[in-house]
Amino acid sequence: MRITKILDVVERFDAARAFPGVDLRVFDQEADWIKPWFYDPVAKAIIFSFHSYLLRTAGLTMIVDTSFGEDMPLRPEAHHGAWLANLAAAGVAPTDVDVVTCTHFHGDHVGWNTRYVEGAWRPTFPRARYLFSRPEVDSVISPTGSFSAPELAYRRAVYEQSIRPVLEAGVAEQIDGIREVAPGIRIVPAHGHTPGHQCVEIASRGQRAVLAGDILHNPIEVLHPEWSPMFDDDKAAAMAQRRRFVEAHCDADITIFAAHFSGPTAGRIVTVGGRRIFRTLAV
Repeated sequence: MRITKILDVVERFDAARAFPGVDLRVFDQEADWIKPWFYDPVAKAIIFSFHSYLLRTAGLTMIVDTSFGEDMPLRPEAHHGAWLANLAAAGVAPTDVDVVTCTHFHGDHVGWNTRYVEGAWRPTFPRARYLFSRPEVDSVISPTGSFSAPELAYRRAVYEQSIRPVLEAGVAEQIDGIREVAPGIRIVPAHGHTPGHQCVEIASRGQRAVLAGDILHNPIEVLHPEWSPMFDDDKAAAMAQRRRFVEAHCDADITIFAAHFSGPTAGRIVTVGGRRIFRTLAV
């Protein structure tokens, strides 16, 4: 199993806005493991990486999350990352991809599901099966929750651009529950951040890993899983899921690949000095 991060863009985001009401001094107190990849103390900003994961085995090429895409409604004129070029640099063309799945349907995870071709949005990966969470599909078709009118309009635009064309092309399979994709790769439900959020678990040659999606947005949540980032749709459910995830993976021989951790990205949750931290695998 080979896992490659396909980078779109790295950006800074106001930490006070991301985590309303928290004491930002915690970031400075945890500087020994938070800096330099995950927090900018001068800007008081968390550092967000927007990327996908490319999984390759002898018989399968799979993409988990497809980042922003082109002309996404979130930033229609300002967000043109190098994602496709970085995919090509990893040695993969869209026609090489066998399976695509999205941990959830926020716009920064589904954008390259489609491309704008001859006046219409069409699947980017013409040979791939798209494995979509059925609860996630239902949640974007009929949103529930206290979303503002602009937020609902945005979600509708994401659906029309990045989800509906895939469904109508007949290349999507809606799944509900655990799905074995191939030996050593399975999709598992992890609802909370969104109603149909899911993770991808990997086991290969005695090693284990999990692609955690947006259960965690910043490593500080390993230490403080009770913090509620503004990005969670259902904050209570997301917090419960985050607590379970941190507990289950702490001091375990499991590598964590989160959807927005920048820099080296991959790491493990470990106990140090009586507290839980995220330790990257970077040398």
